[in-house]
Amino acid sequence: MATRQLIMPALCSLCGARFTAPVEGIVDVGSDPTLKSRFLSGRFNMTRCPRCGNEAVLNSPLLYHDPEHELALVLMPVELNLNHTDQQRIIGDLTNALINSLPPEKRKGYLLTPQVFFSLQSMIDRVLQAEGITPEMLERQRAKVQLIETFLRARDEETLRTLIKQHEADLDYEFFQVLTSSAQAMQMEGRPEMARTLLGLRALLAEMSSAARKAAAEVDAAMGLGEVITREELLKRLQEAPSDEEFEELVAVGRPLLDYTFFQELTAQIESAESAQDGQKAAQLRALRSRILDVTARQDEELRQALQEAAGLLKTILMAEDPRAAIQENKERIDDLFLSVLSANLQQARADGRSDLVARLQAIGDMVSEVLEERLPPEIRLIQRLMRASYPEGTGELLAQNRDLVNDQLFAVMESILKQLQAARQTRAAEHLKQVLGQARAISQVTVQAR
Repeated sequence: MATRQLIMPALCSLCGARFTAPVEGIVDVGSDPTLKSRFLSGRFNMTRCPRCGNEAVLNSPLLYHDPEHELALVLMPVELNLNHTDQQRIIGDLTNALINSLPPEKRKGYLLTPQVFFSLQSMIDRVLQAEGITPEMLERQRAKVQLIETFLRARDEETLRTLIKQHEADLDYEFFQVLTSSAQAMQMEGRPEMARTLLGLRALLAEMSSAARKAAAEVDAAMGLGEVITREELLKRLQEAPSDEEFEELVAVGRPLLDYTFFQELTAQIESAESAQDGQKAAQLRALRSRILDVTARQDEELRQALQEAAGLLKTILMAEDPRAAIQENKERIDDLFLSVLSANLQQARADGRSDLVARLQAIGDMVSEVLEERLPPEIRLIQRLMRASYPEGTGELLAQNRDLVNDQLFAVMESILKQLQAARQTRAAEHLKQVLGQARAISQVTVQAR
């Protein structure tokens, strides 16, 4: 499989932190078909800021290869502001890497003349067109995506119902196809929370609109997914769940439907069974209601405790005399949830005009970033520290402290990053790294002579 991994400089648009991140330079859907859905979702080469946890797509050169449609497409983001010579050099490097990874019988002429795109969306459009999707279809799809976002921003159920009435004619087969595919893509990308959000919206739309219910059912039948889940269907599935694990998963996935209306309908069924003197059914339904309430309460409590622990950890670090030591002591507890809490507090401090707190939170983010660096390969970790250090004193000291890493492997990584910085026109960073590379080579030469 062709996987040309690059190390690219990144700048967080939220907190302004500078860091480096690994990105993939080649998307070869012939060797790994699952890459196509990742690429088409527009979330390929996602990075997470180590300071505040903000996620964003990193603009970097990319070669897309689909042998079935004989597509060789190169993304050259206009933001990189590359000249023609640099563009051709990068295209040549990526093309050669791809061709060298393929068996001789698959090295065809179209690979030598890849089509160049300067925006990710235009490149995605070309891939979709090869699948038989016209520009008009693409425009309709974008409109569906915007409508999904409109529904997700609804503040409450009443607002959602109003929006549904306004857009009921748009809740057709194509809309639910986009919505369902988006949920599946989120699940494949390892984002189950977003997948559940989309599936919950899907269920609510089907519950509140007969037209939506019909369209969703048609999509399910075409995709082999079975009937769309409604409150009634969720209740039935909860009653028939064969294991505790499946029961709890149904509660988590169907959570948007477990509202006042759901429990009102369940209570009505209990009262109906009691009126019919069906004591066994009434007892079963009461037990089911208690079980659902217990599971939702426990899941709520687990999330509440996790958030409380993350907030408590942040408070502990803020109040510590030595925040760096506190972070080191609790480094195993620093996860995505902690970064989210840190990011939320940083945004709130900015909104409140608390410049003192903003500075402290940013400092904590920087220290957390250093702790997270410990999980990186030692060469990358050293390069990140060298990029932050002053030249030549600070960098010289770091290189001296890490003589065992100052070798050809480190030089190769530094040269690769240097080329990327130069191609991205990050002159100051490139000059700094170039000086450090020369310094590192000199130290290595002295070490060799001393032996």
